[in-house]
Amino acid sequence: MSTRTGIFAETPWIADTGPSAPALSGAEIASNSRRSALKFLLGVVSVFFLLMIVAYGGRMLYQDWRPTPQINLLWANTGVLLLSSLCLQLALMAARAGRAAWVRYALVGAGVLTILFLVGQWAAWQQLTTMVLGDFSNPSVGFFFMITGIHGLHMAGGLIALGRVMSRAFSPGDVRRLETNLSNCALYWHYLLGVWLLLFGLLFSGNNFEILLRICGVI
Repeated sequence: MSTRTGIFAETPWIADTGPSAPALSGAEIASNSRRSALKFLLGVVSVFFLLMIVAYGGRMLYQDWRPTPQINLLWANTGVLLLSSLCLQLALMAARAGRAAWVRYALVGAGVLTILFLVGQWAAWQQLTTMVLGDFSNPSVGFFFMITGIHGLHMAGGLIALGRVMSRAFSPGDVRRLETNLSNCALYWHYLLGVWLLLFGLLFSGNNFEILLRICGVI
C-alpha cells in the first residue's frame, strides 16, 4: 500500500527548479525600483540628446549656418566636471569601506565642483554673447545655448539628490547605508559626464561637420 502511495505521490512532469531564492526585503525592492527608474530616465534623456545632435547636424546644411566661436573656457569646465564625477566615485568607494570622513569630504568636493562647473557654463554663455556682439541670428549660437542649458538643468537637478545624500552623510550612523544612494548619484554623474564629453567633442571643440553628417545619416 505504501509503495502505491509513493508512486502516486511522484510528479515527474513538474521540473525540479531547485531551492527557491530568498524573498527580497522591502528596502531591497525599493532600492531596485529606484535603480530601474534611474536607468529608464537616463535612457529617455539619451534619446533626447541624440535627437538634439541630429537636429544640430541637419541644421548645419543650411546656407545661413556659421560655426560657433570657440570658447576655451569649456575645456576648463570639462575638467571640473570630470573631477566632480571622480569625487562621487571616491565617495562611493569610501562608503563601501565605512570611511565616514572620506565620504563627507568627497561629497562636499563633488558638490562644490559641480556648482563651479555650472558657474563656468554661465561664464561661457557671457563670453559667447560678447564674442557675437549680441547677434543671435546665427543658428549655431542658439543651439549652443539650448544644449548647454538643458545639460546644465540636468546637473542642477542632480544637485538636489546630492544634497539629500550629503545631509544623511553628516548625520550619525554607518555610512555603508548610503551605498545605494551614492551608487545612483555616481551613475548619474558619470552619465552626464559622458553626455557632455560627447556634446563637447562633436559640437563645440572644432569643425566636426563630416562626423555629424555621418551620425545624422546624410553621408
